[in-house]
Amino acid sequence: MITNYIWDFDGVIINSHEVQVKALTDSYKTVGLKGLPPYEEFFKLSGNSLSNIFNQLGLPQEMVPIYRKISTENIGLITLHPGMEDVLKKVKDMGYGNSLNTGKDRKRTIEILKHFHMEEYFDIIVCSDDVENSKPHPESLNCIMEKLGWKCENTCMIGDGINDILAAQNAGVCSVAVTWGDVSADNLIACHPSVVVDTAEELVSFITKGGTL
Repeated sequence: MITNYIWDFDGVIINSHEVQVKALTDSYKTVGLKGLPPYEEFFKLSGNSLSNIFNQLGLPQEMVPIYRKISTENIGLITLHPGMEDVLKKVKDMGYGNSLNTGKDRKRTIEILKHFHMEEYFDIIVCSDDVENSKPHPESLNCIMEKLGWKCENTCMIGDGINDILAAQNAGVCSVAVTWGDVSADNLIACHPSVVVDTAEELVSFITKGGTL
């Protein structure tokens, strides 16, 4: 039975697509790069740290602080995905474990959580700068389970990204792929998640049934 949940942030709980596109576009132009940034490839790598993503895309590291500054200045562009705060509240009300595992840095993660008054939902928050290795490496998931005393067989990772699903597999835990994020359902299904859900209602059903649909 699944009683502990590890949540990705962007694309699952928050819709940060607009601010990410703006930050990527503006930081790309600021450092003098021409043409359009690799948007699709960028979102496929979500879950990893920003620095690692830029490295994999061959983008200069000088873009990182510019991207983060633009993201912070445009926090108002971020919204919550419909129904997701109710889902998080449901998990807490059921007495289940709730944790946040994001490729964002801690400073921006806390800023966004405070903006939406959502810090109370999570027992622990692990960001990309809290670990040596970001998703798809299992370190961040293992860190959460170790600190909270969770077992693999009772834990599930919920994400919208390829790296979320791979990290779950690498850590030996169940994975749920949500299809309302920035990665196509086909790309997610190709990673063989344990479960795929299309709506917050389906996710609630999965949780209330102890990890089955």
